[in-house]
Amino acid sequence: MQKRVLSETKFKNATPGWTEPNLTDKRFNLTPNGLHIEAPKGSASINGVGVHTRNGDEIVLYFQVGKKKQGQLRFGFAGGTESAIVTLDFAKRIATLNTSDWTTPKPQGKASFTLSKQETHVLRIEKTEGSGNWIKMANIRVTLDDKVILNVNDLNVLPEMGVTIRVSETQVLLKRFVHRGIPSGIPEFLHVGGWQMLNKPSISDNLDALYDGLTQAAEKGVQLLLTPETSLTGLFATERVTQDPKPITESENKLRKFIRTLKNAPYVVVGLPAWQTMPNHKRKKTRYNVSRVYDPDGEILHTGPKIHSCETEFWHGYSFNEFDIYGAPVSMHICHDARYPETWTLPVMFGARLVLHPSNGGQVRGSVDAFESGASRHTTTSHAFYLRTNGGGGSCLVGPDKFNNVLAVSTECQRTTSTFPMVGPPLNCLFDKKTRLHDAFGYWPTRSFRASESVAEAYVSLYRARGGTRI
Repeated sequence: MQKRVLSETKFKNATPGWTEPNLTDKRFNLTPNGLHIEAPKGSASINGVGVHTRNGDEIVLYFQVGKKKQGQLRFGFAGGTESAIVTLDFAKRIATLNTSDWTTPKPQGKASFTLSKQETHVLRIEKTEGSGNWIKMANIRVTLDDKVILNVNDLNVLPEMGVTIRVSETQVLLKRFVHRGIPSGIPEFLHVGGWQMLNKPSISDNLDALYDGLTQAAEKGVQLLLTPETSLTGLFATERVTQDPKPITESENKLRKFIRTLKNAPYVVVGLPAWQTMPNHKRKKTRYNVSRVYDPDGEILHTGPKIHSCETEFWHGYSFNEFDIYGAPVSMHICHDARYPETWTLPVMFGARLVLHPSNGGQVRGSVDAFESGASRHTTTSHAFYLRTNGGGGSCLVGPDKFNNVLAVSTECQRTTSTFPMVGPPLNCLFDKKTRLHDAFGYWPTRSFRASESVAEAYVSLYRARGGTRI
C-alpha cells in the first residue's frame, strides 16, 4: 500500500491535531501565506500534539526563512516525554538530530547543509522501523530541498508520537505541513455517549429507559453508547430479577428488535446476567455479570464478563474484553475491575484507544470540583479516552490530555446543576461528545512495554494469557 496524505495544514485556520497559536502574542502573525513566527530573542513554538505519526510515516514542512541567515528551526517528533528533533542552525549551516535517549552522546546525527536559492524550502523527515524484536528501534532520514542531509539508524524512541515546530532567534514563515503514511484503519473521530440510568430492580422499567436512551443517542448521531453495569436488570445479585434467565432472555430479545428497527441506531453496551456451561465447574451453569455489545442491527458483537467479580453468585471472567467499533480499538472493564490496573493498561499497551467502564458503584456525592478532580485522573495511566457510565451518577467522558481533560459529564455533575457547588441527585440522562481518537497515543503503557526485550516478552505472554486479541 502506498503512502497517503494523512493530514496537512497551511497554518491559516484551526486544524485538528494542532494547538492554535496565541495571536495576541506578537511573535505570531497570521498571513495569507501562512504563519509568520518572529522570535529575535528566545524561541516560539507550535505543536501538533495530535498529529498521530507512526513508524513508516513522514512529516514535511514547507517554510521560508528571513534574509538574515541566523537562529534555528527545530522540527520533528515529540510526545510522551520523548522526542526526535532535527535542528537547522542557519548561521552555522549545521543540521543536527537529537533524541530523548539520554544513554547516547548528543547529537546522534550531525551534518552541514546549504540552503538552496529557492524561496520556499522543504524539510522532510522519514521515520521507519529499525531493528529489534518486540521493541522496534527507529531509523530517521532527513531531506532538505530534495537532498539527504542526515540518515541515522536504530534510535530508541516511541513508535507513535506527535509533532513539534520551534523557531529560535530568527523569523520563519510556516507555509505548509504534510503528514504522509499508510492509514492505520483507526477513524480520526468517533462520536461516543453515555446513557446514565438509575439502578432499579425492574426489567420493564429498565427496558423503557434503554429505549429512551437509544432514541436520544440515535437522534444526536452517537455511534457508540455505553449504559451502566447490569443496566437491563439492575445490580441486585441476590434478588430474583437477576436470577431467572427466562425474563432476561425475553427482554433482551425485545431490546435487540428495538435496536434493529431504530433509525441510525448506535452500537450499544448493555449490562445483564448471563449463564454459561464451563468445563471444570461443578455447577451445571455459571452466572456471569456481563456487558454485551450490540451492533446497529441488534446482533451481538461481543459479550464481556466482568473480569474480577465481587457479587454473590457471580464468577470472574478473567479475560480482557476487547472489540472494534468502526475500526476504533476499544477495551472494557466493569465497575470493581477498576481496582485492577492491568484491566486497562495492558489493552492500551497493545492498541486500545478508548476504555469503557460500565459501573454500578453507588451514588455520587460531594462537590462538583471534587468530582471533576477525580474524573480528570482516570486517564493518567493510559493516555487513552475513558468513558464511564454509573447507575448512581457521576458518569463522565475523559480525554487523554493532562489538563482540562473532562469532556462531558452527567447532568447532576455539571456546573449548571441547581445544587452547584455540590452535585445533585442522579438522573437518567445522555452525555456525549465527538472525540478525536487520534489524540490518544497510549504513551504510558507503551513506555512500560519498552523497558527491555525481556519485559516486553513478559507483557506479551501475560496479555495473551489474559485473552488479549490484538497480537
